[in-house]
Amino acid sequence: MLRAELPPDIGVFDIIPDSIAPPAVYVAWSNPWLIATTFCQYNATLQLICVAARIEPGGQFTVLEDLVGDVFETLHRKRIAIRDATSPFPIVLGGINYLAATVNIVTEMGE
Repeated sequence: MLRAELPPDIGVFDIIPDSIAPPAVYVAWSNPWLIATTFCQYNATLQLICVAARIEPGGQFTVLEDLVGDVFETLHRKRIAIRDATSPFPIVLGGINYLAATVNIVTEMGE
C-alpha cells in the first residue's frame, strides 16, 4: 500500500535490508506486536522506520521531516490510525549510520 502511495523517489522495504538508498521507509513489526482487545480480536502494531539520509555534520533533519510528513499524509488519506512517532535517532544499516524516525501504526486483526 505505501509503495503505491508515496512519491516514487521514496523506497519502501518490507524485509530487513542489508543496505538502503534513502529516503526510504522500512516496514517492521512493533513492540508489542499484538494487543488483545477481546477474546477473538487483536490490534497489531507496525513500525514505519523512516530513513532520511546518512548522518553528516549539520544533520539531515529537513529530509527526515519531509519524509515523515509524506508518510503521515499517506496514512491519513488511507484512514490508518497513527499511534505515535519517535524523535529522530541514528540507525545502522549495512555498517552505515543513517538518520531515522519511526511512525507507529495500529491495525485491527481477528474474526
